[in-house]
This record gives sequence, structure tokens and C-alpha cells, in this order.
Amino acid sequence: MDKDWARLRRLKPEEKVGMAIDMTDACVGICAEGIRAQCPGIAHEELLERLRERIEYAKGRSQRRGRTV
Repeated sequence: MDKDWARLRRLKPEEKVGMAIDMTDACVGICAEGIRAQCPGIAHEELLERLRERIEYAKGRSQRRGRTV
């Protein structure tokens, strides 16, 4: 684990930002797949709206716990 932290500390800031963006994209993709599994045939606009709702819900939960998203 210490090796991983050392490797992360050596990354350039833009590489860290890129990793954060990639992780965010992966999370959004997983969330979208979950919505599609619950609502087969959902229209793209409806999918986007439900994604926005889930992200806002997650933000609210984190803020109530004292964390920021």
C-alpha cells in the first residue's frame, strides 16, 4: 500500500486530475447501467434526468455526513 501512495505522490497534477475524471466517468457509467437494468428501454433524456437525480441525492447524503462531493 505504501508503494501505491508513493507512486501517486509522484504523479503530475494533470495526471491526478485525469485519474479523477476517469474514476468519475466510470462511476457515472456504472450508475447509468444500474438505471438501464431497472428501466429497460429507457429514453436517453430520461436516463440523463435520473442520473442527475441520483448524483444530487448522493451530494445531499455526503453533505449531511459532513463530506463534500
